[in-house]
Amino acid sequence: MPWATSAPTATVSLPGDDAPFAPTEPSRPAASPSGASVLGGGLDRPLPSRKPSGELPPELLGASSRGASLVIEDGTRRSSSMSWVLLGLMVLAGILLAGYLAYPVFRDRNAAMPVEAVAKKEEAVQALRSDDAPSREQAIQNLKALATAHPKYAEVQAELAVAYTLQLGDLHAEFDRLTLQSNALKRNIDEVTTAKASPGWMAQSNALHDDLREAERAMQPLRTEIAERRKGLDALMETLRAAPDVEPAATVAARLKAQALYAAVTGAPNALALAERLRQAELKPVWSVLARAEYALGSGSPATIQAVSEELGALRAQDRYLFRAFVLGARLALRQGDPDTARGLLDEVVALNPKHDLARRMLAQIAASAPSP
Repeated sequence: MPWATSAPTATVSLPGDDAPFAPTEPSRPAASPSGASVLGGGLDRPLPSRKPSGELPPELLGASSRGASLVIEDGTRRSSSMSWVLLGLMVLAGILLAGYLAYPVFRDRNAAMPVEAVAKKEEAVQALRSDDAPSREQAIQNLKALATAHPKYAEVQAELAVAYTLQLGDLHAEFDRLTLQSNALKRNIDEVTTAKASPGWMAQSNALHDDLREAERAMQPLRTEIAERRKGLDALMETLRAAPDVEPAATVAARLKAQALYAAVTGAPNALALAERLRQAELKPVWSVLARAEYALGSGSPATIQAVSEELGALRAQDRYLFRAFVLGARLALRQGDPDTARGLLDEVVALNPKHDLARRMLAQIAASAPSP
């Protein structure tokens, strides 16, 4: 049968032919007189033994060496296993990160809009810049058709809400115009009644009262229409607020645009906060400036109105065909008692867009309110 061999743990000397066969103690070589390493000597020199510190019996030395080997081998095995575990965790984390980044594309793979639908949406958005009632109504009809054909197109829903909000803003502008007209008529009535300077002051006072009653009658249906439009817009805004956790940046900006503008027109407490979020999401500050201006008209202090007026001036310098910035600037100028600035802005709107009826009505009111030469 074959013999199992093992590596020697120490150098041993074999007995001579005449010596009895018995195990011998490991020999201890003499120290090298030159101090050179024993590895540099000939093959006939015995190797030095590595005796551990302390006096252990020879039979325990082997066991101790084997135990240390097992500990080292086990530690190496555990370190290798831990490395594989860490590597696996890193790979898993990479897969999860890649999946998270790719989720918007995966989620929207069935909601990708045709090029024609995107072009029609952009055309409607461009029409809203004209700011006149006919162009806005046409844009609303186009956006409604797109929303019906592509119900998952969130940007269309957002732009539709913007268009409705602009209509609501015009109703507020008309209401403000009638309010300013009523206040001016009341001042004129007080002046005529107090002075009684002309023989026909009574007839003049009666005519002013008729104009005042007409203005107040026109304000009543506006109140009703504003309330009804707000009620309908509230439902649409709720659908826009229920946004998914992750979506494209353009869709996020469109949702913020609609929410910020609606909050500003209705004077919501979070209007300025939403306008700031929109400013951070916009490529250029445009609609965030318009939103702050709408809010300032309803709830702004004189300092706020002045600051927003300057922002609108910078916006008009960059974009001459964003007529909403001109109309809002005129309204703010009238609020500050500056009809000349308002007239200049409205004249420019009418010159570039003759269909802008609100600008025409505001110009007529400024002319009627001007003092007689």
